[in-house]
Amino acid sequence: MKQIGAVLLFTMVTTSSCHVTKKAADSGVEGYKSTLTIAYYQTPGNNALDPEYSIELFSNRQMVLEAKKNLDKSGKYMRTLSQPEYDQLIQEFVDADFFKFKTEYSDTVSKLPTRYVYFAHQGKEKKVKDYYGAPETLTQLEYAIQSFLDRVGWEKMTW
Repeated sequence: MKQIGAVLLFTMVTTSSCHVTKKAADSGVEGYKSTLTIAYYQTPGNNALDPEYSIELFSNRQMVLEAKKNLDKSGKYMRTLSQPEYDQLIQEFVDADFFKFKTEYSDTVSKLPTRYVYFAHQGKEKKVKDYYGAPETLTQLEYAIQSFLDRVGWEKMTW
């Protein structure tokens, strides 16, 4: 039941975030539309010690972290990626041929955290559920996103 709620939450976040219109902080262009490019959500599974959080990266290079539990942060944070960081992460998804992954990797194993990865690029978008048995290239993409958790520059959002 918990995982169904997580799937519904992730679906609502990625669906509504795709239509978010923002003024890009660094573009100075009125009416600039910032769209969701990459999203990652991890459920805690049945282990009380596993972290639960989501990371969203928008086309204006803003990354939003919502830390729910078992991280050194709690609440919402934002950081802006440098252009090289942004370009490198997008290129990793392109090189991994993200759109060729299956939409779900799972097994009868229980108690594991479930990870959801979303990518939108050049008019295409895809969401992949990774519970168990994903290819190494998908796991490497997850690690690439997770690596931003340990980087400096996160600012607590207060609104």
